[in-house]
Amino acid sequence: MCSAKGVDVNDITQLDPHIAYCGLDCSGCEVYQATKFDDDDMRQQYADKVFSQFKVTVEPATVNCHGCRDERPKSGYCAMCEVRSCAIERQLENCAYCEDYGCEKLQKVHTAMISVGKAVDGVAKASLNLEAIRSEKGMA
Repeated sequence: MCSAKGVDVNDITQLDPHIAYCGLDCSGCEVYQATKFDDDDMRQQYADKVFSQFKVTVEPATVNCHGCRDERPKSGYCAMCEVRSCAIERQLENCAYCEDYGCEKLQKVHTAMISVGKAVDGVAKASLNLEAIRSEKGMA
């Protein structure tokens, strides 16, 4: 599937991973992709999807995000995410490095991800990413 700028699945899969504080890989997010490719058709598709699913109007011009760990403004839930605020306050690369790993805030976000399909076998993809980081760093 291509947009007017010719962005296709192969382009999207070439994006470098951008692991958010919660463990979500921002490169899989439609808003992040639309921003990275500066693609107004992708922005419109996202706005249409949000309206269709949630009956919430999103102005396509506001569909911009450079990833969770970037300081520029966020879109949607990420703009008010408690996990993001907490990790910034604690100066963490992501929650995998937190002494309170698995806290209620993180569990709440991961549960929400499962409910919107960002999961594998009932486990939030973000949780799997954090567990992989912890395992790789010998923290598991």
